[in-house]
Amino acid sequence: MTEVAHVTGTVTAKPTRTGVVGVLGRSLAAVVLRRPAVPGLRHSAGLRQLVLPLVGMELVTGFLLSSMLPPVVRPVHMALEALLVLGGLALVAALLRHPHEVDADRLVLRTAFLGDVELPRSAVRSVAPVVRTVDGKGPRAVPGEPDAVACSVSDSLNLVIRLDPPVRLDLGAAGLVDARTVYASADSVPALSAALRATAQAVSSGSGPA
Repeated sequence: MTEVAHVTGTVTAKPTRTGVVGVLGRSLAAVVLRRPAVPGLRHSAGLRQLVLPLVGMELVTGFLLSSMLPPVVRPVHMALEALLVLGGLALVAALLRHPHEVDADRLVLRTAFLGDVELPRSAVRSVAPVVRTVDGKGPRAVPGEPDAVACSVSDSLNLVIRLDPPVRLDLGAAGLVDARTVYASADSVPALSAALRATAQAVSSGSGPA
């Protein structure tokens, strides 16, 4: 049987715990220092909208709880509360500072601290909205779909990317996948589709998204 032609993409594995802390810390520092925003397409709005209210609640409940604790343990409690609040803010900052990227050569689906997937722009045929759940986080295989990969911060996905030719992706322990389908999430699927169309002139004829 003739082997199906494919091109190669890149999967960036999740960093170590130290690496994750570094990503979160640098992202929070960039926001505090008001460094220019990284151009790209934001993702994971649902997670950001969940974390920010929790951070606000933690500030209020932490202050109230601290007022009821014995003075000797208050400094330790406040230190722990500060770490929780900073961790939540750093998580949101990391998502904002690591958007998806599109140019004439590639489409990069980012998760900030869980690993990324880079696809050749020439292989992207279409982008469409979808409602899908795939257990896990970061780049991962899709159960029941041997030619599909998911890449997201949470298990909820709202877009599907069709690839032709298939893109070979190395998922580490999950093995090689010749992906024809990639599931991901974005704050605006139309914005991602428009960004891909804008690069169509730099790609060989007929390779733009449908």
